[in-house]
Amino acid sequence: METQPEHVIEHVMTAYHELVAEIDQDVKRVREKYGRFPCPSDCFQCCRNTSTIPISEVEGRDLKIALDALPKQIREHIHQKAQQTIKVLEAQGHTAENMTKDSGMEAIEVVKGKTYGECPMLIGGVCSVYEHRPVICRVWGYPIDNGKELACCKKTFIGQHKNYEPVKYADYWQTCKKLSEALGAVRKTPNCYLVSQLIEE
Repeated sequence: METQPEHVIEHVMTAYHELVAEIDQDVKRVREKYGRFPCPSDCFQCCRNTSTIPISEVEGRDLKIALDALPKQIREHIHQKAQQTIKVLEAQGHTAENMTKDSGMEAIEVVKGKTYGECPMLIGGVCSVYEHRPVICRVWGYPIDNGKELACCKKTFIGQHKNYEPVKYADYWQTCKKLSEALGAVRKTPNCYLVSQLIEE
């Protein structure tokens, strides 16, 4: 994690939590218009093949709060999952540095469909850091504007995602980027590497 004066960190994290509240309201807007939750309670498909997705510094700081609060045994399990993924990726020549260039899309092909391809924080089909999950995890499942197209989970809003004003994911991500830069971070970190670092700190 980058080191900045405490007052800077506090200001940035307050802004991030305000952003999270805005995101939650945006998602609530779509959900209320839709009339129900789009995702079944037992589905965690979006948590698979996410071990390499990039996470910003500000999201990482919030994740650390959740990871630090977990029982030691669960933290160790999460760390082992992350380390297993890193070992497999690095055996194929992937590193935290070269994965950021394409958002980990090439690297994920190495672990896709494997248990070590899923988010290391997924435990028994449940997110162990749910209240502190990253921005993409908060919006996925709903129609989102990613800055290039209207994207949506293939299982939700099938055939009707264009009927809803999308969640403004591209805007939210840009805010995360600016807040992370205020913390001194100019680069995102792949999920498995970030989680491993946070637990080791």
